[in-house]
Amino acid sequence: MRRISLQILAFCLAATFTLTAQDVKTDDTKPEDLQTAKVLAVKKYDEGRIARWEGRVPVFDGYPFYDITLTLNDKKYIVRYESMSGYYPTRWQPGSEIKVRQQGKGKMYLLNGTEEVEVGIFNKKAQQCVFPNSPPVTLTVGPQVPCQ
Repeated sequence: MRRISLQILAFCLAATFTLTAQDVKTDDTKPEDLQTAKVLAVKKYDEGRIARWEGRVPVFDGYPFYDITLTLNDKKYIVRYESMSGYYPTRWQPGSEIKVRQQGKGKMYLLNGTEEVEVGIFNKKAQQCVFPNSPPVTLTVGPQVPCQ
């Protein structure tokens, strides 16, 4: 029994080291991948998303997030930056220019100094905006964004 337990433990440790080695992100960002975007507007949602409804009263999750409107190559993007603590980088104020990297469909990375922060690209339809005084008529997947 003890021998089997040691083998299982050794296997788990080996698997953990293998997965950890694969998750380590090397800084393979090339300067030509980075583009300069201009921050047009920032919309803060202090209460977070509507997590559930208690009758006609919304209950918020309490995790602030931000919708940032960017212009990049003559296109407007709305990206969502989520912050569990409410922190928002001062470099990303409206009117400032920031470095960004687009990665696949619906994903973008904003640079905050040397740190790359992953954000999701949304459009106005994807926000699933609902007014807090009335629950949505249709069922939606995931938490909802209050209209402000």
